Amino acid sequence: MKPEIIKSAVPRSDFAETAAISIILQNYDALDSAKWEEDLFFNYSNQVLFRAAKKLHEDGARSDLFRLQSHLEASGGFDDVGGHHGVLTAFEAYPAPKDIESALEFRRDLVKTRKYRRALKLLESSRQDVLSMSADLTKLAECFSTEDDEEPNRITLKQQCSELLTLLESNSPPIRLKTGIRNLDNLLGGGFEKGTVAVFASETSGGKSIALIQTALSCCSDNYAGIIFSLEMSASQVLTRLVSCKCGVQCVPQYSKPSQEQSKAILKGLSNISLLPLTIFDSISDISEVEAICRKTPCDFIVLDYIQLCSSSGNAENREQQISEIVRKLKLIALKNNICVLTASQLNDGGELRESRAIGHHADYVLNINHRDHPNAEISITKNRNGERFVFAPVTMNGAISRFSDR
Repeated sequence: MKPEIIKSAVPRSDFAETAAISIILQNYDALDSAKWEEDLFFNYSNQVLFRAAKKLHEDGARSDLFRLQSHLEASGGFDDVGGHHGVLTAFEAYPAPKDIESALEFRRDLVKTRKYRRALKLLESSRQDVLSMSADLTKLAECFSTEDDEEPNRITLKQQCSELLTLLESNSPPIRLKTGIRNLDNLLGGGFEKGTVAVFASETSGGKSIALIQTALSCCSDNYAGIIFSLEMSASQVLTRLVSCKCGVQCVPQYSKPSQEQSKAILKGLSNISLLPLTIFDSISDISEVEAICRKTPCDFIVLDYIQLCSSSGNAENREQQISEIVRKLKLIALKNNICVLTASQLNDGGELRESRAIGHHADYVLNINHRDHPNAEISITKNRNGERFVFAPVTMNGAISRFSDR
């Protein structure tokens, strides 16, 4: 039998492949909607395109025709997909790239054809056993199991009720990530819950970064792993503040002539900080890159300092929409990865969250740092999705050691 005849006899769904790969290439978020695998695609060119899209998505890149083409050229797959014409044709084949529901329908067709391909392959490999009626039919039945039909990101109401029942029957309280400020933690019921977004807000130089660093240090000291995305300070500056907060003395270089006791405390603090389950990034500012790192790096919390310095490569028409998109994605990061997202926002002259009301809408906690009698201050909880609001913790801010203390 000629090879081309064998090829035409293999179960395949060219339209579903073409449409699905087009949606994925135009909208990488489709990859998060279900369990997409390379062998769902029969055509080799589609497999190459799928691998490229998956890699770019994992790296935090946005869907872009030219970036896709550059990646294919660098990885050696450009000719395999038919060059520029092949990439353009595949990219533009389906006119509604945001139609995730259709992508899932096409995936179901691809899953079905993959089952038949696997069954035919098994029959071919056990041809003699089939003829002698001694073949293991159980393996053949497994080819048509419904396991691949399920879309992992879809949870039925029955499953959700079961999860709620488990939660209600549990004798263990939910994990709480503490700020390290005792009075504030008490008001928060023990700290921030996972799957939430907490926003510290204040005027310029009002202690937002101090609150974030102190909370990160408290969480790591409780053995929770975290990532700090510092958009304002270098990693060295963040470490300096962490050491100061940890040892209780200002971390300064030798040319500032610290005392012997101060030097010992700094060295001890630095030694302790080096053992914490913490990673610091100081050269990342795009929310898509933050998403990619969180997807690949297991952690319990992240710190983004701060919202107004973050950027988005989306199609927002103005800055308010861009900030709204950033905060919405921070919320999705918290939910998808079951982590706590700690971030900060500046306040405008009217004392409101700057540049977008969406910050307050998407956040689970909003904590305003108010300075009426410096260094005395109050951290007021203006939003608490699962607790008491409009309560405050009296504190004293010590900028030299990056720490809030109860008073």
